[in-house]
Amino acid sequence: MAYFAGIIGVTMLVMSPVFAGLSLAGATMACAVVRGRSALPLIGGIAVLGAGVTLLNPLFNTAGDTVLFEVFGRPYTAEVLMFGGTMGGALGAALLWFSVASRALTAEKVTYLFGGRAPALTTVITLVLRLVPAYGRRATVLAEARAGVGLGVSAADGLGGKVRAGATLLSSLTAWSLEQGVTTADSLAARGFGSGPRTAWGRYCFGRREAALVVLLAALALGVGAGVAAGAGAAEFLPRFQLPAADALVLVGWVSWTAMVLLPTMLAVAGEVRWRCSLWNI
Repeated sequence: MAYFAGIIGVTMLVMSPVFAGLSLAGATMACAVVRGRSALPLIGGIAVLGAGVTLLNPLFNTAGDTVLFEVFGRPYTAEVLMFGGTMGGALGAALLWFSVASRALTAEKVTYLFGGRAPALTTVITLVLRLVPAYGRRATVLAEARAGVGLGVSAADGLGGKVRAGATLLSSLTAWSLEQGVTTADSLAARGFGSGPRTAWGRYCFGRREAALVVLLAALALGVGAGVAAGAGAAEFLPRFQLPAADALVLVGWVSWTAMVLLPTMLAVAGEVRWRCSLWNI
């Protein structure tokens, strides 16, 4: 959780094309590894979003010395285009990192982290995490059932009929979610939730491998912090685009950031390699 919070925070706060580009590349690879082929529509949609932010930004800001061409008599400059690309890359990277985090931080792991110290908050977070997929599955079931009896949205006549069919489906989903909430509350009360101190159980252990990973992440975070303090995250966009001079600390910051954003992909690939090797040994 600390890793994803740090990665997303640096991605959004450090407005540098180097940091944004590396973060976008690392997030894209991590999302592809974690989600597989189902990541392609998400990556494609975020690519369109980033391209839109990049290309539209020079239409609203005409600053910069390098004029590429004119649009409706207004200069379209390379410096503002670069700034828009940095913003679009940072936004796309943050969205992809959130997608990866949602797969890595499951409800079970959130419960393990905070269940003993904040049981009420953990319960709320767990319910929220499972609400969206459960809501989607229920919507699919209701839509298929209504379509089976000829009352689906596609079978409705005209725009008004489609709106009424959609509103009926939404009303059924809302009623189901309220009933599910009451059932969950009754179940928690019947199990004695909140009636006294509770015990916590987890199947995770903190061993040498986890300790080594924490040490590595701490070292990389220090490298990124030292690089940002030395100006690795700085970039001048106006009036001309310019990156900071690549001195020793700046290079340390860039290399550390590269290693941090690639770490999930490297761990996943290493795990897959170990799994394949174990199959060959069998």
